[in-house]
Amino acid sequence: MRTLLYALVSATVVALSGPALAKDKLTVYTYESFTADWGPGPVVKKAFEAECGCDVEFISVADGVALLNRVRLE
Repeated sequence: MRTLLYALVSATVVALSGPALAKDKLTVYTYESFTADWGPGPVVKKAFEAECGCDVEFISVADGVALLNRVRLE
């Protein structure tokens, strides 16, 4: 009986700890020039991910109007 209870508790802890172990995701809306290979985006992303331990996702658009519309849609 004790072994069964231990197994059930262990399985529950493992099942519930999955989301806690997942990395947080930070979404950044920005201009295309920031995320381009020659822009500062890739360097900033790498440094920020190392500092905060999260995944950074850039969503880039062409101009400010498109950026505002994209944020409003989400």
